[in-house]
Formats: sequence, C-alpha cells, structure tokens
Amino acid sequence: MPSSANYPFLCACLASLALTACGGGIEGVRARAPADLQCDAGAIAVRPASPSGPPAGPFYAEGCDQLWRYVSPPRGKTEGSDVKAIITRQASFDLSCSVDQIEFTALNADTFGVKGCDKQASYLLVCPVGGCKAVQNTQSQ
Repeated sequence: MPSSANYPFLCACLASLALTACGGGIEGVRARAPADLQCDAGAIAVRPASPSGPPAGPFYAEGCDQLWRYVSPPRGKTEGSDVKAIITRQASFDLSCSVDQIEFTALNADTFGVKGCDKQASYLLVCPVGGCKAVQNTQSQ
C-alpha cells in the first residue's frame, strides 16, 4: 500500500494519463489544430493561454498565418475558435476598414491589437460557453 505522502503525486500522474488517453488537454488541441488551421502539424505551435491555466485550457494554436483558441476538457470535445477572423471581422466594422487592410497583432494572452485605414484599436477576446467574441478595449484612434 502506498503511503499517503504519495497520493498527490499519484493523482497528478493519473490526471495526466487521463488527459492523454481521452484526447483532452494540449494533446487534444495538437490533434485537432492541423485540420482547423489547414496547416501541417509541424508548422503549428500550441501553448497554454496562461502559464498557470487549467489542464483543459484554454490553449492557443498558431501557424500558417492562423491563430485559434481551444478548450479541451479531459473527456469532452476539443472546441476551437478562429481568433484572427473574430477580431479582424469586428475591427473591420469598428474602424470602417476592409478586412484585407487590417493588421493583426497578439498583445498578450487574450488581448489583440489591430491597425488599418490610419486607425488602431485593441480588443479582448471573451469566450463564454458557446463561442468567442471580440470586445473593443480602447476607443478607435
């Protein structure tokens, strides 16, 4: 019988195995991202949105000029949102500028900057259950 001092370690190991075996967590994102980003798996970088985030995410997958945000619960379906499309579509409206003229930059975990048509703004990506939306974080300048 293992000592009680080993239980936290055993629980962490079992949780890690469950995430991998059930396709959740970062491995679930790595499995799904190539299809969503239409990009070779070797060209995609996957990272937690926050260094101290939960094992189910959120995660960001970036590659081939695409950026997606994922949540991947241990026994649930990996869900993703096209961050760049969400932000640039909202910025196009707010800045009165066509999507192809919008320059997109990641500022930090869930904050993004855009420039276009001699204006700029920043946006927060807000992702309640059911999908993500862009919320302007500054006045358009």
